[in-house]
Amino acid sequence: MFSAFSFGKIIKTVLPGVILTAALLLVLEGFWTLWRPQAGFLMGSIPKEWITPVTAALIPVSMLLGFFLNTFAWMVLNPRMRKRSEVKLDNMPHSVLRSKLCERLWSESSEHFKLAPPLDQSPRLDRPQLEYYYLPWVKLTNLNYLWESYFCWYEFHINSACAVLVLGPAAAFLVCVKLRACSFPLLILVLLFLVSSWALYSVLTRAAVRNLASYEKNLMLLITGSLAEASQHAQLPAADVDDVIGPQS
Repeated sequence: MFSAFSFGKIIKTVLPGVILTAALLLVLEGFWTLWRPQAGFLMGSIPKEWITPVTAALIPVSMLLGFFLNTFAWMVLNPRMRKRSEVKLDNMPHSVLRSKLCERLWSESSEHFKLAPPLDQSPRLDRPQLEYYYLPWVKLTNLNYLWESYFCWYEFHINSACAVLVLGPAAAFLVCVKLRACSFPLLILVLLFLVSSWALYSVLTRAAVRNLASYEKNLMLLITGSLAEASQHAQLPAADVDDVIGPQS
């Protein structure tokens, strides 16, 4: 799953990193204005020969910020997103399917390792990474397809939600510093930035929950279908197996 870089694995960190980098540049511009009010824009004061190196340096900065943003979102937002997606799944038949797969996991693990019964008494230990336990039956290409289709977009959405939540206040801060004078139009503009930022955050987090719920639902179907296919192949005579999956080299 992590053997190669792909569009989904890159987009979930790079683009949110670019948004966060833009927000930090706005904050930096604001502090520059406070420090040297008559100097104009910070980016405009960069010598021409330094424009290309500075622009090139922003690329690894964006990737690094995207990585840290992904780590932060995973630690802070991910548990909340999973709880919200579980609420959606609990009202669907997929939750029963997942419970049965979890029961099989704990039952086979307890029998194999001679574990004590308490495992069977904790169904909400559940939410284990079923895809890894059932990987011997699931084709890796199918799992990667599912991962790219839903889970990478889920991470992209929560990372972008965090970045947008920083971008709005950063833009409001710069506007306040540049305009300085307190007025009704300034207040409206600041509120517009803040409300837009929060609205985008809400939309992106909702999209993240839907993507995660879709990933979990389709994962259950993928595992169940893979087990059913493996069971059918196990019941076929050797000659019929060769007809279905082809002769093994």
